[in-house]
Formats: sequence, structure tokens, C-alpha cells
Amino acid sequence: MPPVTGADLPSEVIANILSNFAILAWDNVNKYRSWKQGLVASSLVCRYWSECIRPALFEDITSRDASDLSFIEGIVYSPQFNNSSLNGAIKYLRAKHYFPPLPQPWLHHLHSLMAHLPQTEFWCYVKRETRASQLSVPVRWPPFAALPRVPPSFYSLRLSVIRIIGSELKSTTELARLVDSFPAVQECYFSQLKFIDPSPIIRARRIPRKVPRALGICVISECADVPISAQARLALDLLAAAPRQGLAAEDPQWSALLDTLLALVPSGFRGARMDLYQSGGAPLDGRAPGRVVLGFSETDTPDDDQLTANVWVERARATLTRAGDAPAYVSKISLTASFASAEDGHPPSFDGFQEAVDLARFEELWFYVRAGNAQDEAGMQTLVRSLLRREQLTWALDRGVLWLSLCAIINGKVREWGDIAYIDRRTLLSAPAGRSVPIIDATPPTLDNNEHAEHLSLFFEDKRADYLRRLPALRIERAKAKARLLEETSELPANQVTAVPAPHTTAGEGAGGNETEERDADALCGDKDEDGGR
Repeated sequence: MPPVTGADLPSEVIANILSNFAILAWDNVNKYRSWKQGLVASSLVCRYWSECIRPALFEDITSRDASDLSFIEGIVYSPQFNNSSLNGAIKYLRAKHYFPPLPQPWLHHLHSLMAHLPQTEFWCYVKRETRASQLSVPVRWPPFAALPRVPPSFYSLRLSVIRIIGSELKSTTELARLVDSFPAVQECYFSQLKFIDPSPIIRARRIPRKVPRALGICVISECADVPISAQARLALDLLAAAPRQGLAAEDPQWSALLDTLLALVPSGFRGARMDLYQSGGAPLDGRAPGRVVLGFSETDTPDDDQLTANVWVERARATLTRAGDAPAYVSKISLTASFASAEDGHPPSFDGFQEAVDLARFEELWFYVRAGNAQDEAGMQTLVRSLLRREQLTWALDRGVLWLSLCAIINGKVREWGDIAYIDRRTLLSAPAGRSVPIIDATPPTLDNNEHAEHLSLFFEDKRADYLRRLPALRIERAKAKARLLEETSELPANQVTAVPAPHTTAGEGAGGNETEERDADALCGDKDEDGGR
């Protein structure tokens, strides 16, 4: 076989290979650093490889102090830079700053680099040092101390991402002024902040400029002495989510919706994530329906507990000259609620949405379950069970706005399964007739309330048919499990015996109305259909 060199592969192929390897290591700093070290070793093989790999090495640069920024300036300002392979290769520059000590002015380095790198995204990280983070006393970081005393100012800096961790600020208003000072910022992440004055933002003291139009994501988490509801409201205020979509800050529909969502948030959640986009996923521009994503999960991992609401805002049709003058209203809400408290057989109450839904023009209220997530599927079964009993959301059924649907989460975005993967209003309203589903070789030959909820929550007809085939054997397994539970409980000392639920009778409504005891026994035994969805 003849020898192969880097020149035998087109540069576009090599660039594509390197870019895919970079994506695999993107989510882990140590993995990404190790990948870069491997590239350095490969670049020593031959001069051609060195020339191809150099842009990949400089695609994402991290600076840790002002000296690193000065070093990067030396490369960018060199006469050979414009004609080298590095020109246009630097896509991200992450400027990190650690405190204490108090920062010296260093943002002027970013300003000069921005003029020479117009296609580069600049990210700013401000973090308390590890040794300082171990102290119980918060460290004050004056955000405006990083500015030189002469221009350039904050407002001329083209920062895309701001991340501040472990700082103490005077007030939420100071944080708002900081965000307003960067017109190009797209994402803001604030963690472990402490406010001397945690009261809501004083609007009169904010910089008299519009909130950055590009700002689409704001995440606030683990702030000392600030409850999750206040963190959520602060994130929405920083985004100016309601005004940017044409809603008044005190709009009754918006206020009722926000109050209901905040009331659902479990105390264990430590962060609030707010995204503001058009319904198609693009940044908000005021011409298309807007979408506010209120995610209250601590992390973005798809399998974690979460309460995520998508709120669609549309403008009414009007003949006014300016689109901003047309009144806006909430037209659709979709909710993915997944947390442990929903598995105890008592789902959270969603009746607080009635005030928002009852207003004119509201169209749809969706509840999503994430495919393959056992906790979601258990929560959906609990919700369907409560709907079959008419315990809540009857007003949504009567109005015809309620939908239950299956979805997948791909790269953090919801992908609906289509028209076949939902439970519609007609199915839920015909529950009494629907419970008479014939089951071959089963006694009784119909579904009880719990089984009917499990059956409906599978969404797909083939899954439902398979469930009916396996139900006789499943009933036997459940009866044995409950018998074992009763036997084990009877052997406990009298002072350790608690209330024991009645055995599962597997009967319908005519079996003495024992559904509450059945539900509790199911929860204790953990008897859940293992094949709960796709």
C-alpha cells in the first residue's frame, strides 16, 4: 500500500472530521482539552497536517487573565495574521476572570480584539476563586470596576454570553443595569449570587435604554436567601419577557399564568431558566408569535426533574400602523411537569390555569410526557386517573382546550410524535364507556380506573393492545406482590405497623369503590407497567 499523507485528503474533509470530533468533546472541559492536546501531537506528523489542524486549535480560545488576552492580541495584531489560516478561524473567545483580588481594568483588551475579530463570539465569565468560595462570607465583586476610566465603555462591547458565579451585588437593580449595558448579549447565566438588597428591580433606576434585543436566555440559580419564585421573576424581569411580546407587566392573564406556574414549583428546585423565542425557535423580533420557556429545573439534563412551560403569545389582528400597537394575548400553553411528588398518586393541582384559560382567544392547553422517562409516565398516569375521576381540569375538558401528548426531547428541544400520540378530549369525556374494554381470558373482563389510566397513557394503539394481552398475567403478579406486602406487614411488631392498604380487587366501579386503596397499594408495591411508552 502506498504511503498516505495529509495531502491525500481534501481540506474540507479534514475540517469536517475535526469539527465532528470537537462536538463529541464539547460538553466536557477536560475532554475538550485532551482532544486539543491530541491535535497538537497530530500536527507534528507533517507540515500539511499542521496547517489544517491549526484553525481547529484556535476555534475556541479561553483566556484566564489579562496576560492571556495580551498574548492573543499579539497574535491577532501580527502582520502575518490576515494571510494565515487563523484569519476567520477563531469562532469563540471565552474571557474568564477570577476574584478576589479586586479586578484591574481588563475589558479594554476585549474591545480591541472585537475590532479585529468581527465574526468571533465573545463570552465573559466572572467567578469567585475556589479558595474564596470555601469562605462563608460572600465576596463583593463591583461589576463596573473592570472598566477602564476612559472609553471604551460597557455599551460598546460585543459580548454574546455573560456568566457570573459566586458574587455579591448591591441589588437586583445593579444586576439589571449590568445586563442592560451590553446591547449584543444573547445569554446570561447567574449562579450563587447574593444581593445586599434582594427586593425587586427598581425600574426607574435602570439605564434608560431598551433591554438588549438579542437577549434570549436568562438562567438564575442557587442564589442565597432568594426563593425559587423570586429567582424566576427576576429572570423574567431581566428578559423583559412580557413587554417584549406586547403584554403589560401586570396583564391579568400573564399574572395568573405566572402565579400558577410558580405555585407548582417544588421546593427542591434551585434554579430558574427563562428562554424567549419566536414559536419557530428563532430570536424574538416582534413579527411572529413569541414563546416564553419557563424551565425551573436545576439542570438541563433531559432525565432530571423539571417543570417546563411553553407559553405562546400572539398579537390580535389589527389595522393599526405599528405592529407593536396590536394587543397581545396568551394563546397556548404546553406543560411538562415531572418531579417526585407526582408519583404518590396525588398530582399537583392545575386548576390555577383556569383564570388564564377562561380569557378570550385562548386555544390550547397541552400536557406533555417525555418518551422513555419512567417518572414522566407515572405522572401522566396519575394525571389521567384524576381526569377520569373528574377531580380536576373539568373546565378545560368542557372548553375543549385540553390535550395530553407524548414527546421526545432531542438536543434540548421538544419533538412531538404527531397526531397519533395524544389523548384527546373525546376519549377522556367518554371514559365511562371506554372502561368497558374487553379483555380476553380475564376476570373481570373490563378495566378498572387505574388500569384504564395506564392503558390510555401508553398513547400508541399497538402498545395499548400489548398491554391488554399482558394484563391477566400482570394482575396475578400484582396480587402476589400485595399479598407479600400484607404478610410482611403482619409480621412487624405492633408499634411498627402502619395503615395497610386493601388488596387490589381489580374490579371496576361495582367493587365497592375501593379505588383509593388500590392506588395507594400500587404506589407501595411499585407495580408499574415496565413498557410504559416509546
